[in-house]
Amino acid sequence: MCDALDSLLRSQVPAMGFKDSVFGLGDYDQQLADMHQPDLVADMAIAMAQVECSLTRAYLRYAIGQRFGFTTPSKLFGKHQYDIEIEQADSAFVADAMKQLKDKATMLAFLNCAEPQDSAYHVLKKQLTKDSTAEARNRTLCNMERLRWRDSKHAKQSPRHIFVNIASQQVWAIGPDSVINMRICCGKAATKTPLLSSEIQRIEVNPEWGVPQSIIRNEMSGHAGDSAYFARRNYYVVGSGGQRVNPAHLSSADLRSGRYAVRQRSGAGNSLGRIIFRFPNKFSVYLHDTSSPSAFNREVRTVSHGCVRLQRPFDMAEFVLHDADPWLLDKMRLSMDLQPKTEQGKQYKKQHSGAIRLVNNTPVEPTVPVLIDYYTCYPNPQTGKLDIWGDPYGYDKILLKAIQPFVK
Repeated sequence: MCDALDSLLRSQVPAMGFKDSVFGLGDYDQQLADMHQPDLVADMAIAMAQVECSLTRAYLRYAIGQRFGFTTPSKLFGKHQYDIEIEQADSAFVADAMKQLKDKATMLAFLNCAEPQDSAYHVLKKQLTKDSTAEARNRTLCNMERLRWRDSKHAKQSPRHIFVNIASQQVWAIGPDSVINMRICCGKAATKTPLLSSEIQRIEVNPEWGVPQSIIRNEMSGHAGDSAYFARRNYYVVGSGGQRVNPAHLSSADLRSGRYAVRQRSGAGNSLGRIIFRFPNKFSVYLHDTSSPSAFNREVRTVSHGCVRLQRPFDMAEFVLHDADPWLLDKMRLSMDLQPKTEQGKQYKKQHSGAIRLVNNTPVEPTVPVLIDYYTCYPNPQTGKLDIWGDPYGYDKILLKAIQPFVK
C-alpha cells in the first residue's frame, strides 16, 4: 500500500507542476532511510508510525487539493468579486478518504477521481509539459488551479449553458449539438464584472434601467439641477415615496443621499439596449444589449460598470428560448423593431404602423445556467483549440502569488 501511494505521488506531483516538499515527501524519505539504520532508531514501532503518518498526511493533502483546490478563491478575490459557490472539503470527505486506504485498488481509484475530471484540466496538464517559458508555465498552472475549484451548481455540466469568460471578453452559448460564440463588453478595472454562477429565469424586452446608486453618487450627482442633462438621456428621478421629482430641484447632496432613484426610460438609447437576460445575483449584474455597439470593434472591451453587454443579443435569446414558438420570437423581434421572420410576423407588421410592443417579460423555462468566470488559458468551447488570452483584471498575478509556494 505504501509503495503504491508513494509511487503515485512521485509521478503525479511533478506532472501537476508542484514540488515534492509540498506533500512532505522529503520528510518521508528521511524517516524511511532512518528506519534502515537501527542504531538511529530508539523505538522501531514509533518510527514506523511516523512513516505512516507522513505518508497519510501527503495522501490527504494531495486528495483534498486535487478535489477542492489548494487555494480558496473567495479569500483571494473577496466575495464582492468572486461569488461562485464552490464545493468544499468536509469531515465526510476526509473519513471517506481514510476508508480507501484499506485497499490498494480503491485508494488509487479514489485519488484518480480526486483529480479534476474536466477535460480542460487534462488539456492544460498536457500543455504544462510543452510550456517553454516561465510566463507560459505560470499561466497554465494558474488555470489548472482554477479548474480544481468545482462550481457547486455545476453550470458547465449542463447540456445547455452559457459560459462567459471575462479574460477573453467573449461568451459561448453551449448546446448539445451547437455552440454560439460572440464578443462581450465587460466591467472596467474600477468596476469589475463579478464572477458568479446562476440561472437565467427571464428575458425582458425594452427594459428600463434602474441606475445603480454608485453611478448616481459618483457620476450623476455632478449634474444635479441640470434638467436638460436628464432629459437628453431619457432619465427621470423618483423620490423615496415613488413620486416623480424634477431634477432641477435637486442638489448634488440630494442625489448622493440615496433617497432618490434614477431610471432611464426604455427604447432606443437605453443603456441596457432593447433586451436583457435576468438571473438572480447580489450584484444586479446581467447579460444585455447595448446602445453603443461600436465598442465591440475594440480589442479591449472592459468598458462597462459591471454588466456584460452582448454583441448579438437576439442570437442569445434564440438560444435561451431554443424550443419557443416561432411567433413568440417574432413578437420579441417586432417589439425590438427588428424584422420578423415568420409569415405571421410579416403580416402583422404590414397591418400595424408605428411602434409595436407585444412582449415585455418572457419567462425562461427551463432556466438556463450561466457561469461568469475567468480563464486566461482554456480550450475554446467552439473549436477545441487551446486559446490564450490576456489578464485584464490582474487575477493571474494574485493567484500565482498564492500557489507560488507549491510550484517547483
